[in-house]
Amino acid sequence: MRIIFISLFLLASLHISLAQKREKKPLSSTIKNVTVYQAGAEINRTGNTTINNGTTYLKLKGLSPSIDPNSLQVKGKGNFVILSVSHKLNYLDINDKPKEVLVLEDSIKSINKQLAILKGEESVYNQEESMLLANKSIGNKEIGVDALDLEEVANLFRKRLLAINLMRIEIRIKQKELKEEHIKISKQLAVLNANRNKSTGEIEIAVSAKERTPAKFSISYFIHTAGWTPTYDLRAEDINKPILLDYKAKVYQNSGISWSNVKLTLSTLNPKRSGTKPILNPWTLNYYVPKPYYSRATSAPSSYKQESSIALDLPSMGSGSAPEKYKVAETTASYTKTETNQLSVEFIIEIPYTIPSDGLHHDVNVGQHELPANFKHFAVPKMDLQAFLLAKVSGWEDYKLLSGNANIYFDGTYVGKSYINTQTTSDTLDLSFGRDNSVIITRERIKDFMSRKIIGVNKKETHGFEISVRNNNKNAILISVVDQIPLSSNKEIEIEIENISGAHYSKDSGKLVWDLEIAGGATKKLKMVYSVKYPKEKKITNL
Repeated sequence: MRIIFISLFLLASLHISLAQKREKKPLSSTIKNVTVYQAGAEINRTGNTTINNGTTYLKLKGLSPSIDPNSLQVKGKGNFVILSVSHKLNYLDINDKPKEVLVLEDSIKSINKQLAILKGEESVYNQEESMLLANKSIGNKEIGVDALDLEEVANLFRKRLLAINLMRIEIRIKQKELKEEHIKISKQLAVLNANRNKSTGEIEIAVSAKERTPAKFSISYFIHTAGWTPTYDLRAEDINKPILLDYKAKVYQNSGISWSNVKLTLSTLNPKRSGTKPILNPWTLNYYVPKPYYSRATSAPSSYKQESSIALDLPSMGSGSAPEKYKVAETTASYTKTETNQLSVEFIIEIPYTIPSDGLHHDVNVGQHELPANFKHFAVPKMDLQAFLLAKVSGWEDYKLLSGNANIYFDGTYVGKSYINTQTTSDTLDLSFGRDNSVIITRERIKDFMSRKIIGVNKKETHGFEISVRNNNKNAILISVVDQIPLSSNKEIEIEIENISGAHYSKDSGKLVWDLEIAGGATKKLKMVYSVKYPKEKKITNL
């Protein structure tokens, strides 16, 4: 009886196991739309199937391994009940080889075949050379060799050995080229396989139905390995027209699954940032207790990173381009709808987009706007004898811009980079359009005003400079020229301003500012003369 009971139990267990195995069926799904946040992305999939009566376990395989299980949501349409949803990683199944991998593998097979053929040819030539050298003796001891016969045999040997060596050289050159190509393809294949051979995500959905019925599913989840950053192209034709701003997003994803022809939405929201309100803890004061002294040799050096902008030469401001023959090509900006929510702004791209899983940045145009701008030149001749073209842009807050890098173009030519800082309370943005070579500036000492005098116990030095600004543009320009008068840090040092050509003077900073309007082809000259009086036995090193 015990044996019969055990046999019945095993048969029942086997029947249940087989029944469960029969009820597990794959559920194929496709990515329909993706919402990309500044850090992370929400994937929305859809899938259709038919389920039988009873309990059925559906499995979605080959998903991204970076799914956040807490974000998983499954909804269904049909006459059934969703019992449970679970997520796990699969380290056994490997994604099917993509077409790119198959092409590279075929290339490697072809190269290996060619190398094998060349190796065989080289071996044949080596054997032929050995055979010729082994049979180079002619005649024998009893019978001599005629001179003409010897010359003919030597010519034959020489020509054939030379031909063999030339063929071997060609073979080795081909072998080298093929091996170099083999190395390149192998490296690229290793990168693709490294991404492909990672674990995959799986979602299992348990459903229950009273009868066989069609079922539709929508699955959404959040992944961490994606995001986008804003970038801008700022284009100006001349200083009398508004700036054209191209708002672009650099979208990246490394989820392991390519997004092919999906509806793309970009959101300014960052789900990774904490939404918990800050708590202000009590602020307690205490006496300072100095730390033990350590030598500099044991302390870690401090470092900082300083960002620098690129300033390139600005082309001439002359215009006069030829009429366009073709219509200007559209970008995705023409098919982007902007929606503003309470906490974020969404850019909805209305045409399908493909973003491969390669971790690279892919440009997506999300908007194009005309911004009113007031252009003005700026120069500090004491530090740099060139003028910089600046633009004060207003109305930028209406376009929901984020802080980001900007490429600057003037009259169709790239002039450098800038940075748009939207974390400001000002209603204008200051943008630099680089150096303007058509504004010529000089700053020279005026010899007539250079003097040193002894007045009693004091010494008096007088310094004079002339600043010349020439506008070689056709149109008038506005320019701010900045210089400075030294400040005194000691009551014994007295500074007197003699001539500043009507500049605005700041007593606190010593800064001089000339706001000028210079007509096209005109020149303006500015004078700056000041004197410094101090005790004659003292010396000022930085005057």
